[in-house]
Amino acid sequence: MKRLLAVLLLLMCTVSGASASGTWLMFDEDHVPEEQGFRVQDEFTGTVCITFLGDCTLGGEEKVRSAYRGFARTVERNGFEYPFRNLIALTGKDDLTVANLEGVLSDRELPKVRKEFNFIGSAAYTGILTAGSVECVDLANNHTHDYDNAGYADTKEALEKAGIAWFGTDGMAIWKSDEGLMIGFLGVYGSLSGSKAKQFQQRAEILRSMGCGAVITVMHAGTEYDPKPDGYQRQIVAKAAPVSSLIVGHHPHIVQGVEDRDGVPVVYSLGNCVFGGNGNPKDHDALALQAELHFDEGELTGITLHFYPISVTGEANFNDYSPVLLEGKGAERVLRKMEESTGVSPGMFDRETGAVMDFHPKK
Repeated sequence: MKRLLAVLLLLMCTVSGASASGTWLMFDEDHVPEEQGFRVQDEFTGTVCITFLGDCTLGGEEKVRSAYRGFARTVERNGFEYPFRNLIALTGKDDLTVANLEGVLSDRELPKVRKEFNFIGSAAYTGILTAGSVECVDLANNHTHDYDNAGYADTKEALEKAGIAWFGTDGMAIWKSDEGLMIGFLGVYGSLSGSKAKQFQQRAEILRSMGCGAVITVMHAGTEYDPKPDGYQRQIVAKAAPVSSLIVGHHPHIVQGVEDRDGVPVVYSLGNCVFGGNGNPKDHDALALQAELHFDEGELTGITLHFYPISVTGEANFNDYSPVLLEGKGAERVLRKMEESTGVSPGMFDRETGAVMDFHPKK
């Protein structure tokens, strides 16, 4: 029997001067809740700003847990505010921040599944997310089951205790703003064909029927370190774009570009962010994305994307697990990689606004 996923969370986080509020609902298609408050949408007029961050591994492999430059000891020395300290200028001023949580959060001794890399960190590391003003995480990826179903269950329990929402392959999420606007989130991992495609379509229809003014698909797919989107990513986009307002991706561990799919913005890969799984990633370049969703009487009228180039580390020769915002030639290099990936220029870089692109939904 599937676990009942209907979990209602009231988030009122105040961290480092930042505040976020709203009501969350997480559930699966077999347990669609009857809460009337989530089925009546006010005719909201205004803009909602959402920050998206790439692969975040809060922890790492067990064999390097005690290493001086490992994630655990670095956080022990510097505190939970340390990993996102340079990004709080973005995450602390938005309405909502969504990150890809790639790994397990558990304090139990659990058997790991047989694979090349298994990532795990303390359940207390949810404090890193709240300190970084991250309100929601995507769990639809290839590391949330590194310690099988038990580790996955521990991760979700730790998040819920901390008041952090989640969505994944086994559930969707809705955020309802204080003004009554609802935004739905769907997670896709690997590909979207057969029964997975049917399930995705069903979930998108549920979110729309409940009154979501926008549905955002977050995909974890692609070929690692390939600068161009692969067939799996394009397959997901082809199936997801007709029912999505925005598609944001990660998994390749590097930056990929952006496309306009009939008015739906598609960002193929943000790359890494706070990535405890590697002491020195092959590519330090990545992106933080801010999406401004513009509404007029409840209808989505446009999306403005702000691309902020980042380095996953402030050190040149090793990973210090504290991403920094890039400027000048560094920022231009990252944006050039985006253009080379899809042939679409993300625009000129500005220190305050990043590189800006506007999209308009097709009627």
